[in-house]
Amino acid sequence: MDRLPLFPLNTVLFPGALLPLHVFEERYKLMIGRCLDERSPFGVVLIGSGDEVGGPAEPCDVGTTARIARLQRLPDGRMNLVALGQRRFRIFDLNHSEPYLQGDVEYPASEDTDSPAIDGEAQRVAALFGEQFRLAMAVTAQWVRRLDLPRDPDRLADFVASHMELEPAAKQELLETLSVPARLRREAELLGDLIRTLTERWEEQRRSRFAGATLN
Repeated sequence: MDRLPLFPLNTVLFPGALLPLHVFEERYKLMIGRCLDERSPFGVVLIGSGDEVGGPAEPCDVGTTARIARLQRLPDGRMNLVALGQRRFRIFDLNHSEPYLQGDVEYPASEDTDSPAIDGEAQRVAALFGEQFRLAMAVTAQWVRRLDLPRDPDRLADFVASHMELEPAAKQELLETLSVPARLRREAELLGDLIRTLTERWEEQRRSRFAGATLN
């Protein structure tokens, strides 16, 4: 079991995803400074209760380790950094011996990766995510030529989860789902909801543009 410095936030980080952070609190400047000196990771974990800034925060049980990929030092010891998510961890005990929170953690592995249904679930999610992504681009008047998705079902599931517009609680549910086929099935359900919402928005925009053109 490892002891990991924790950065509780109002966001969920997935393995393989990037997270920009502005570090300004003294406790986190100390924590990040030590991580840089020791070339060690820290843990990003969703706040279950409490505040992101100032007071204590109670983290959820499952988070993602992060390594510092890019760093910009600012006056007064503040930092802008980009963290790269690496692997899930589960907290078994919290430690308050430092100004920042630490956790005694283990690293659960993804489950059911050899399930016969996994490739079909992955293909379904890839197709749904592509449709959702194109609709999201359309409603914001953007266009993308090509969308490159990971081929590995586990990595695909995390990529899709990190890029969907969801409430933090829904993302945390996906992060805590170790079974890859189960995670993919839940993502398919959520993508279906997002596609319906985006389709309604797109059709409303088209009706508004058509009505404006007719009036002119």
